[in-house]
Amino acid sequence: MCNARVPYAIDAVVYTGRQPGEDVQKNLGEKIVEQLCSGIRQTGRNITMDNFFTSVPLAEKLLEKNLTIVGTLRQNKADIRPVMKKSKSREVHSSEFGFSGNMTMVSYVTKKGKVVVLLSTMHDDKAVDDNSVKKKPEMIQYYNKTKGGVDTMDQMVRTYSCKWRTRRWPMVLWHNVLDVAALNA
Repeated sequence: MCNARVPYAIDAVVYTGRQPGEDVQKNLGEKIVEQLCSGIRQTGRNITMDNFFTSVPLAEKLLEKNLTIVGTLRQNKADIRPVMKKSKSREVHSSEFGFSGNMTMVSYVTKKGKVVVLLSTMHDDKAVDDNSVKKKPEMIQYYNKTKGGVDTMDQMVRTYSCKWRTRRWPMVLWHNVLDVAALNA
């Protein structure tokens, strides 16, 4: 978890994979987000996440903890209405909005046959930038502005890294911890 403005690591979870004899985990993305957000509950912050983590049940859980989300949704999610999914008949740069309680979903056609679907508990209107040619919804502009925290941190860590090639995963993990700590310092 990183700050969007200053891309320094705030928290992290080491995922070691499924252990032998363990059942297949469902909703792994939800569990990781809940674990990472445990330290910032009731702070009123917004969390921007990608489509691996974003879901309607997670948005509801985080709203109960006074946290809002903005994130992309995968096209195969059951929560997306058919009118929001990709269609060749929809006009390029058009938007469809859906509202349910404190959640807003927007479907935006980026190019013919390609649709981006976002879910937000932070936005509650149909605000669209009518001044630009692409007429992007405000939700998408906000998502684009705040999505790069972890990616920027990874890029900065790769620039000055102390890693070397090894097959031992504890050493790989240790070097990654050192790289992130050096960046934060």
